[in-house]
Amino acid sequence: MLSFLLSLGLGFGSIDQTDLPAQYVEQIAREVIVEMRAEMKTEPTLVVTERPEPTPLAAMAYANGKCVVIVNTNKTAWAQWGRFLNERNRPQWPEIVAASVAHEMGHCLRESREFTATFEINEDEFLGIQSTGNLGPKPATVYKQELFADTVAILYAREHAGEQADEVIETMIKARERYSANEPTHNTAKMLHRLITQDTHRLENERMGVAATRLLSML
Repeated sequence: MLSFLLSLGLGFGSIDQTDLPAQYVEQIAREVIVEMRAEMKTEPTLVVTERPEPTPLAAMAYANGKCVVIVNTNKTAWAQWGRFLNERNRPQWPEIVAASVAHEMGHCLRESREFTATFEINEDEFLGIQSTGNLGPKPATVYKQELFADTVAILYAREHAGEQADEVIETMIKARERYSANEPTHNTAKMLHRLITQDTHRLENERMGVAATRLLSML
C-alpha cells in the first residue's frame, strides 16, 4: 500500500532539494525508524529512490509484517513538501518531517488493519466520502487508514517534538483542511480536531498502535 500525509494537489509552495535535501530527509527517516522499530513485527526497511508516484514519502506494508518506508526523490513529488513546509515554520521542519515518516510507519502497524476493519465512521461523514465521485473502490477504507496513521503521527509528535509539538500537530491538521476538496478520503481534520482535545499521550507500556486505537475509539 502506498499512502501519504502529503498526497495529491496543486496550489502550494514548491520545495526542492536545495531547500530540503534528500539526505536530510533520509537521516530523519532513519532516526524515526530506530525510535519506532519496537512497534513493528519485523525490522523496517528504508529505501531512497526515484519513483513515478507523486508523493515524497510512502510506506509499503506486507501481510507478513514487513514494512518498507520509501523516500521518493522524484522532483515533482518532492515539491509536495511545500504543502506545509514554509519559511514561517522552518524551525519545525525536522519535527514535521519526522511526524510525516511516523505517519507512513503507522500504516505498517498491526493495529492499523484491525482498526480499519472494525472502526465505524459517523454516517454523515461516510455519506460525504461516498458521494465524492471517482475515488476508487473503498473510499471509507482509505479514510480510516489515513485517520489511524494521522493519529500515530500526532502521538509521535507529542512524544518527540518537545515544545514544538503543538505547532507541528496544528500544521499537519491545517494541511488536511487546506487540501480536503482535492482529497476527501484524506480529510481527517474534523476528527483530528476532536482528537487533540483529549490527552494524546500513551499509557504506561502502551504500544503506539494500541494508543491510536484507544484514542480514536473515544471520539
